[in-house]
Amino acid sequence: MKSLSNIQAFVRVAEAQSFTGASNSLGLSASAVSKAVGRLEADLGIKLFHRTTRSISLTPDGTRFYEGCKQLLFDLDLLVAEIQGNHQLAPRGQLNLSVPEAFGRVCVVPVLRQFLQAFPDLMLDVSIDDHAVDLAAEGIDVAIRTGPLSDRANLIASRLTTYSMVVCASPEYLSQHGSPQHPEQLPQYACLNFRNRATGRFYPWTFSVNGSREQYAATGALVVDNSDAIVQSTIAGLGLSQMPEFLGAEALSKGDLVEVLQPYRPPEIPVWICYLDRRFVASRIRAFADFMLGRKNDFAAMHVLSKGNNHGITSR
Repeated sequence: MKSLSNIQAFVRVAEAQSFTGASNSLGLSASAVSKAVGRLEADLGIKLFHRTTRSISLTPDGTRFYEGCKQLLFDLDLLVAEIQGNHQLAPRGQLNLSVPEAFGRVCVVPVLRQFLQAFPDLMLDVSIDDHAVDLAAEGIDVAIRTGPLSDRANLIASRLTTYSMVVCASPEYLSQHGSPQHPEQLPQYACLNFRNRATGRFYPWTFSVNGSREQYAATGALVVDNSDAIVQSTIAGLGLSQMPEFLGAEALSKGDLVEVLQPYRPPEIPVWICYLDRRFVASRIRAFADFMLGRKNDFAAMHVLSKGNNHGITSR
């Protein structure tokens, strides 16, 4: 952009929905404001407003550009305030989040109400998806990721919690078929597979065997791509499934599910909260990261399973 003042004029016009209204707030003539917006449109090569003799409204491109510019100008105000030692401005604007489907639904969404109560001037736009997001390319402020981070060099990443993968079945299924004693016995059982929607691939069944991380083939008559469906199908007695501990914790504590192959649990999987490594981090991003990291103990408690709940199941 050749001039920040052109962006400021554009934002004021979008908010006032008139050049005259914007000129009053900026202390400029309506003609000067119109020329500033015209210069901005020429720089961008796009039309920002639909103009008629009676009204003015944003184009679809203009709406997208307005949302970004509004946040940009607010972040600039925050930066100036921070440099000047004024920390009284509360975080505001839109915060774009990306969270994985299962962890997001079970562990993140339930605490968002508390966050919004603490920061009423913020609006959250939450994408719940298992694909590996590119924060810069997709305009994501904060991402929660599970497993190893391949691109950590460009991120500020803090470990939020860890979780285990557990193999479960219903008491009824185990009464009929017995409990496996080793992952090598999985081909003898109906196994429910979970497919990653982003890649189309099955999540592998992973175990710790003799100190090594091993993967075993697990086949069955049912494949799903929804985490809640895998839990409900397992409770319904359709077979064994391997799932995140936090996902099955409630059903395990109630006795609707029973864990098997516990001695072969794989290493715990880390959960990270990440945002781009920038010299100036917006206060809305810091606020959410600090809020989530302050609840580490709560996340750990979400997936603590009750122990010794075997319901009299006998093994083969």
